[in-house]
Amino acid sequence: MATQTTPRIMGEVLLASIPAAAVMVWLFGVGILLNTGAALLAALLAEALGAHARGQSPRVAVSDGSVWVTALLIGITLPPVLPWWIPALAGALAILLGKQVYGGLGQNVFNPAMVGYVAVVLAFPQATGLWPAPDPGLTAAIPSGEALSYFLTGTLAPLADAMTHATPLDKLATDGLAALMDDDERMAGLVATGAWTWKGLALILGGAFLIARGTIDWRLPAGVIVGTALTAAIFQFTGGAPVSFHLLSGATLLVAIFIASDPVTAPADAAARWAYAIGIGIIAIIIRELGGHPDGFAFAVLMLNAAAPLLDYIFRRMGER
Repeated sequence: MATQTTPRIMGEVLLASIPAAAVMVWLFGVGILLNTGAALLAALLAEALGAHARGQSPRVAVSDGSVWVTALLIGITLPPVLPWWIPALAGALAILLGKQVYGGLGQNVFNPAMVGYVAVVLAFPQATGLWPAPDPGLTAAIPSGEALSYFLTGTLAPLADAMTHATPLDKLATDGLAALMDDDERMAGLVATGAWTWKGLALILGGAFLIARGTIDWRLPAGVIVGTALTAAIFQFTGGAPVSFHLLSGATLLVAIFIASDPVTAPADAAARWAYAIGIGIIAIIIRELGGHPDGFAFAVLMLNAAAPLLDYIFRRMGER
């Protein structure tokens, strides 16, 4: 196998993410690309400025591919109908607060994409909580012209305004499972066999490629899925949403395959990685079912990022006994 240099790893992650990004554009329209472009430009500028401020070469800093991965992850996690400054702010903060303040690539404690995402979700909760529903015919939900107009001006056209609404996770968090099912009877079909399944399959395809290449440790995505499924099963037994809903909705598979698998912010010890990944799934579902935020995965990732060094220490000490 070829040497796993940083540019090679980042290139493989970008390649693996193409199917999911393509499905997102297919379902939701050009807004996904607009988000990614704004996040990328802001992130590249922030990376160059941060490297220059620390006396490093901006050209070298922006050439390893990590900024591209961060921007793409931000682009596909934010709603496809946003004004340009929200994804741009997410990209800039991801690099400045999630990476450069710790010393650059390989030194960061928190996943940069999740730092940028959480920052704008907390700052603009209404804008970042509205998604168009995938069309049952699997066509782009928002026309390209309207998405571009809102991206540039921040003024939502009547058609786009009518088509954006709270996500199924938002409805679950605010109104409960019964209200969700009453509000949109197509939800179960979309989650089980329709549009969201295409996205899930694309993510799984990318994950299989990364695992086969040895780019990511299979324990990390497997642990997130196990933690999610077990915790969701407990809540389902007490009247919560089905396990399949939690596995296929929101950021579950994206986090499992592309976020939790980040080797920099995950523990190094194999047993600690299981605890870390399972913990992400457990905390995310607890937040979804009991907390005030619809999709708890970004918060769960940041919590377990902070705990990763402690988990490494605990499991290594246990292994020495």
